[in-house]
Amino acid sequence: MSERTRYEISAAEYVLGTLRGPARRRFEILMARDAALAAEVGRWQEALSVLDSTDVPLEPPGRVWRTIQLRLPAQSPAPITDFREPIVAQPSAPDSAPDRGPGVRGSVKKAQRGWQFFSFALAASLAVALFWPRLLVWDGEDIAPRPVAVLASTQAGSAQQMVASFDAYHRQLVLTPLNVKTPESGHSLQLWLIAKGQKPASLGLVEAGASTVIALDKGRLGSNVTLAISLEPAGGSPTGQPTGAVLYAGKVGRI
Repeated sequence: MSERTRYEISAAEYVLGTLRGPARRRFEILMARDAALAAEVGRWQEALSVLDSTDVPLEPPGRVWRTIQLRLPAQSPAPITDFREPIVAQPSAPDSAPDRGPGVRGSVKKAQRGWQFFSFALAASLAVALFWPRLLVWDGEDIAPRPVAVLASTQAGSAQQMVASFDAYHRQLVLTPLNVKTPESGHSLQLWLIAKGQKPASLGLVEAGASTVIALDKGRLGSNVTLAISLEPAGGSPTGQPTGAVLYAGKVGRI
């Protein structure tokens, strides 16, 4: 990977927030010493700010809230509190209360210990219920999509580009357009995966004004893979291979 490509990917990860922990702190130290790297971060911040102004807030449907409520643990029923009250003595006057004896006091202590154990067991059960599903599906990888390639415009001086991010958790490639112009009527943008020594393989059509999500296995991406976008007839290439001009291209970096 070239130094320029490494700068672009690291800067993109930093701005998107996917560069975390010690790696993020090391990057900030390096950025403070490297003016070119700081400028690259500034370019990414300016480019991605366009997405903030175009994103439209979405109200989740009612079924989402109902599903959340159903998955929340049920509250403890009120009668449980009533069972505890008769156990504890409630004398009307401190000096007139009869001595219940060690047997009753021992029963109260046992009941209190039993209640404490029940509360601990309930809390442990809730913790398992909430976090066990996550433990079952988490495989140690960061589930946030990570930028893997910057598909720069092939036109000199153009600021248009596509950012390719890979979502390892969902096995998806996400293409995010930055200042990309919509093709003229009768044309489509088509994404190609080009492995070294192999013919281009189509990954589908790409939107110019919104992110495109493409199902893709991680094994198909690697350091010798290039992603390219060509201008094709509406609906895609009729031959299964690129027929129009290549508008954007970029090598896949570290995944």
